[in-house]
Order: sequence, then C-alpha cells, then structure tokens
Amino acid sequence: MDRLFGRASASAALVFLAAACGTNESLGLGGTNNGGNNAIAQSEYDIASKKWQTGAPSHYRIVVAQTCECTVDFQRPTRVTVRRVGGPNVENIEEVVDAATLAPVSDDRRMAAKSVDGLLVVIGQWLQVGPQDVRITYDATLGYPISVNIDPVTSIAGDEVVYKVTSFETLPP
Repeated sequence: MDRLFGRASASAALVFLAAACGTNESLGLGGTNNGGNNAIAQSEYDIASKKWQTGAPSHYRIVVAQTCECTVDFQRPTRVTVRRVGGPNVENIEEVVDAATLAPVSDDRRMAAKSVDGLLVVIGQWLQVGPQDVRITYDATLGYPISVNIDPVTSIAGDEVVYKVTSFETLPP
C-alpha cells in the first residue's frame, strides 16, 4: 500500500511540474518535509535553473534579505546589481549596497552577497545534501528564487538557510 501511495504522490508531483512549466504562476510546492527525499524540490530546481539560464536579463538588480544566526548587519536587506558578461552564465557583481540606505556594505557583507546565480548555487549544494525540509519558491517567468527556506535537520534549531528576494529589476544593458 505504501508503494502505491508513493507512486500516486510522484504522479501528482509530475502533473504539477508539467503544469508549472507552462504557466506564469510561481513554481514551488511550499515544502517537502520528507526526511531528505527531495525529488520534487530537485525537479523544481532543475526547471527554475533552466528558465534562468535561458531567459536571464543581461543586467539586473535584486534585493536579498537573509535570515540567519548572524549579526544584525548581515540580516539587513542587501541590494545587488549584476551584469552578465562573457556569455549567459558569467555574472559580474557591479555593486552591493544596503537596500535601505544605499550605503556601501562591509567587506564581509559584500563577500556574502548573493546574485541569482549565487542563490541557485547555494540551493543546488543544499539539495545534494538531502535536507529534511525544503521550501523554495521560484519566479515562474525567469526562474530566480523568490524565497528559500532549507532546514537540513528539523530537530536542530538555527541551522536553517533562509533567503528572501524582495525586489527584482531588469536594467537596461
């Protein structure tokens, strides 16, 4: 019976994923608390990454907020301006500033700033580890992550990976 239920769940997930590919709805189930079996999260990631690789603008700006067991400075929203150079998969971060004040950020905060490619790398690395809870939503058109909440071990507090993209803007080339 468990095997049959697993097949039904997988079939439903495939129907959802196929439908998500052809709509403008954001992509993401909102959670896969499944003890590390993240096939759905991986499929969503693959779809979103492909959308980003094929449709990413050459110049864009995002505002990213991170929630972490870190200093308040690191949790402040950061505005990251990116220009894709030398091909569709090479990003150059042009500017990193505090989103509220537009003041330059510390060197540590600048090094921790994430572009869309950076966020996708973080997600891909964590999916390979097999976290217990994955809640990621992607933009339906471009595939960039809108919200990322990955909990490697649900019984341990403070190990979560949490990012929120609060703004995305395509800039002229």
